[in-house]
Amino acid sequence: MSGTDKTTESSAQTQDIAKPKRKSFRMADEAAADCLFERLRLHQQRAPDSAEVARAITARINSRLTSHDKHVRQSTLDKLWNKQSGALQMLLAILENTRDTPTATYITSILREVLCLKQGKGKKCSVPTETSGIKKKETKKSGKENKVPPLNKKANNLARQQCSQHFISINGTQVVIRTMITTHAKRDGNVGTELMLQDLVWILASLAPRDPKFAMKVRMLGCVRTMHLILKGHFTDNKIIFPLLVIMKQLAKNKVCCMQIVKTGLCSVLLRVFDRWDRYEGRMRLKICAHILQTLQHLCNIKAGRRALCTKKHVQTLHRFCSQCPDEPEFDGLLARVCSVITLCLKHQALPVAVSSPASFNLNPILKGTNASWPCHEDEEEAANSDSKTVNSDLEDDGPDTDIDGIDEFPDMDFDEHELKSESVEESEKVLLQNNTKSGDSLQSTLWINPNERDLEDLKKYFIYFKEFGSYNKQIRLVKSRSNSRGSILEDFLFPQTSGNRGATSNLNLSLTTVLGNTDYENVLGPGQTSSFLQQHKIHESSSTTSWSSLKIHKDISKFTTFSSVYCTISTRVKSVIPFVKVAYPDMMGGHGLNHPEPLNKMERSACRMKLLSCVDRAINPEAYMNETVYDLDQLCSASANTDSSAQKSFSSESIGLTNTDEQEITKVNSYSSRLTFESRFESGNLRKAIQVGPREYELILMPDVNSTKRHQWFYFEVRNMQQGRPYIFNIVNCEKSDSQFNFGMKPVMYSVKEAVNGRPGWVRAGSDICYYRNSYHYANQKNNHNKCYLTVTFNIDFPHTNDVVYIAYHFPFTYSMMMTRIWQWSLQLPSGSYLRAEPLCYSLNSNEVPLLTVSAEDTPSNPIVDREIVFLTARVHPGESNASWVMDGTLGCLLGPSIAAAALRAKYVFKIVPMLNVEGVINGCHRCGLTNEDLNRRWCKPSPVLHPSIYHTKGLIEYLVRVWKKPPLVYCDYHGHSRKKNVFFYGCAGAESWCSNDRIVPDEPVKYLMLPALMHRISPAFALGSCSFRVERERESTARVTVWRHLGVTRSYTMEASFCGFDRGPFKGFHLNTHHLQSVGSDFCEALNGLNDTATNVDIQLTKDLNGNIVEINIKGADRDKDNDSEIAVDSEPGSGSDSVLKTDSDEDFD
Repeated sequence: MSGTDKTTESSAQTQDIAKPKRKSFRMADEAAADCLFERLRLHQQRAPDSAEVARAITARINSRLTSHDKHVRQSTLDKLWNKQSGALQMLLAILENTRDTPTATYITSILREVLCLKQGKGKKCSVPTETSGIKKKETKKSGKENKVPPLNKKANNLARQQCSQHFISINGTQVVIRTMITTHAKRDGNVGTELMLQDLVWILASLAPRDPKFAMKVRMLGCVRTMHLILKGHFTDNKIIFPLLVIMKQLAKNKVCCMQIVKTGLCSVLLRVFDRWDRYEGRMRLKICAHILQTLQHLCNIKAGRRALCTKKHVQTLHRFCSQCPDEPEFDGLLARVCSVITLCLKHQALPVAVSSPASFNLNPILKGTNASWPCHEDEEEAANSDSKTVNSDLEDDGPDTDIDGIDEFPDMDFDEHELKSESVEESEKVLLQNNTKSGDSLQSTLWINPNERDLEDLKKYFIYFKEFGSYNKQIRLVKSRSNSRGSILEDFLFPQTSGNRGATSNLNLSLTTVLGNTDYENVLGPGQTSSFLQQHKIHESSSTTSWSSLKIHKDISKFTTFSSVYCTISTRVKSVIPFVKVAYPDMMGGHGLNHPEPLNKMERSACRMKLLSCVDRAINPEAYMNETVYDLDQLCSASANTDSSAQKSFSSESIGLTNTDEQEITKVNSYSSRLTFESRFESGNLRKAIQVGPREYELILMPDVNSTKRHQWFYFEVRNMQQGRPYIFNIVNCEKSDSQFNFGMKPVMYSVKEAVNGRPGWVRAGSDICYYRNSYHYANQKNNHNKCYLTVTFNIDFPHTNDVVYIAYHFPFTYSMMMTRIWQWSLQLPSGSYLRAEPLCYSLNSNEVPLLTVSAEDTPSNPIVDREIVFLTARVHPGESNASWVMDGTLGCLLGPSIAAAALRAKYVFKIVPMLNVEGVINGCHRCGLTNEDLNRRWCKPSPVLHPSIYHTKGLIEYLVRVWKKPPLVYCDYHGHSRKKNVFFYGCAGAESWCSNDRIVPDEPVKYLMLPALMHRISPAFALGSCSFRVERERESTARVTVWRHLGVTRSYTMEASFCGFDRGPFKGFHLNTHHLQSVGSDFCEALNGLNDTATNVDIQLTKDLNGNIVEINIKGADRDKDNDSEIAVDSEPGSGSDSVLKTDSDEDFD
């Protein structure tokens, strides 16, 4: 046997002998620990006043916790963390009652070890240092006793958190606070007292973030001033300054404590500590500065705090940090916070515009019945007489559905709310108030779960939108043939009992005369009841065509007219709140983007820092900057306003005719003025004011939604008179969302008229030095927003040409006139065998048509149209989400295309499509609402026929299919845009993930609502399956997706969200979205629908959730996948957005 073998054998024998020795030692140690805690329990019961015994026991426990043997320390901690041992209660009782300083010192040291992390001892033993030490030991020693498994660290941290919660529950916070007050009052200069005070501060620092009532407990026990004195006396002590700042930050979250902190003069102390930021090292420097700045931000929430900070000395201290801040990425967040504190504590600066918007719409005439919600097919003179009658009858019959909650923001309203409510509504409100005391599920069952069903007498009107199913009698027979009952619901309300009086007959005749279009009236009303006017409109029934449009806006437009001419004609006929002066050139030319890859923006830290510091400097020294207004929409509107302020504000340009002369303008000689010129008085434009603040820098203020003072995000405006090669800075200063994709790679879009004339037309992503941050402008006259600041999105643009006309927008615009022009285009170039009908579903509040499209294949004996499934699609309920319209454009382009797949899709389904729900918001450049200052996607549960006609009648169509036609839509999908996430994804509804317990009880069929997203994942490279969510949240109950799912029973009810920005996964990762991508998503959705019920293909898709909760595909059978799609699965579970922000702010997600 060799020497090496002997050595190996001997070492193995030594290890075998050492194992039982270590095991016996641990058993003996655990027995000693049990004995020690048993002595503590007996002491507590028999001799609680014996100071010597308590001192000895606590000293032994403390020595075990500070032992170098990790097993001894760990076993002791386990005993203390165990709730069943009762050790914490005993130690607290001794600490509260003892007068012996050494005993109290030992107990506070024990509690610090139990509740605080190891690094709290002031030693340099953070995780990286500890692991590095372990590695050094491993190189010297092969034994495993010194290794600290990562799982043990996680278990210890979890045990500490649970122990802290238990400590708080047994009033440990109050005991520690009282002990601190007593200890600080001694001030005997003893070293033990000072160590005890340090331990108490660290204990409170660990409890403060976990105790929700920490600030109140400190205040009620009178410890706020004590904390101030401790901080004042130890602000140079590096061992205790950090936990003190943690405590102060938690106290500052309470307004009452804020007042006491300000009164004690703590602001000066905090700024003295902050001014010494360069004396700290490493991560501790960042932590100390961050806690001070967060505390100052909380103090700025009260007026006294702002007054205390708004002194020349304090502002200079903060501004000095801005100039001396190191140019390192980890300091960017601190710089943003310092700038935020400066802007908060300065004198409130309001936006240089009036609080009220120049775009105001008088709703009084509509509420009094001078506007019809149903489309009328009469001549203009007869329509004027019948409109008021229609609305009056709606108000009487449908009063319970009228919701005017969103109208209380208009000060000029003088209507009586009770005129719109019936007695039954008042009774139902009383029931709701009584149910408010019940549980959440009981309230929800009254308010949300019970469907707000329409009266059948009201639903019968909607049969006119289903002419593809034949005459009215034929619809009745078809429903009867599908049901096994004796009669039909339709017969019940169309042919009432003969006991009905003449009044009922006349009301029915009036309703049908007013609201029904081209219908078989003789079969409905009986012979001899139709008027001569109705006889004139029966010609459409006899002449069956594949394409039919009854939209008035298309009247007298020749089919040989060019796209731009048709667009100008339609735009001229559109009614707006603010008078338009031109047609935007990009929209007139089709509005497409250039189909080439455009990478996401990479944020330049140095440029963002400079812009942030420039914003602060402008707030401090406004007189050093230019302040010349170059565009003022308020002034332009007041000059052209009607002298009669009570008249309805509605403008139509039919008398003058809107055109565009940009191509002629760019050929004119320019004098090269030193300033740009702006314009936004065109469809979807919304620039309110432009102020020149530098030679090539402009502050832009966006117009709020109509009848509103907020909701600023969408922008679309024109710029002229620029010079090539000189970057211009644009600062949009009244944004509201706390974070934006502009901080994560998004660029605005730009359209150059000269580029278009030179043969390169299209929108492109443009801009550099883009960032998004808080500015010094405060909200004006807003409840609960008195201290809220606006945010700025800033970008530089280097224009490609001199003397150009350039359009800049938030996203690719898609106007109402463009949609109507596209419908006109499709109606002229239909493939053979297809069926398209375009008709007005209703009229908006400003009398613009809301189109409804019906798309399918022609009815044939082999494929009857009545046997086809129905797919219902809607889009653009939020006007600022123009990407939704581009996706819908792709869907319609695919459905009406000549391909074999499109023909198969038309032969399989009947599509009912409302391509633009909020036409008024789109026309007038709104971001979220329409003319009523209400989010229409929060009105689906109970829409008003007067205030929300498009939502009311769209829901009525779906309800007609469900309750009357007895054939719910196979799929309902509402197209949206998402401003916080990347990619394209779905929101669906799963009962198992609902907030309501009643939903979770009912068994789910996941295959029904998961199949369409899975097909989209396999078909569309832009789709991100991992971003899909199927939660049903309480605050989303009134959205289209949840209402159609819950109230109307459509299992496949979705919201399809498309990003404004781009992609962070899949083959397009790292690139922007363009119009081609969005249109492709719409066509891919059609392809997914084609495979939804396709039993011929053997598709087996298995889905699961990864550790981040994202849906991923785990197995695919029966279909081939290319490499691109395989790579997409691999990245679908990537968390986060793949990019980070230099000036990242808080996030408040808003979808649907």
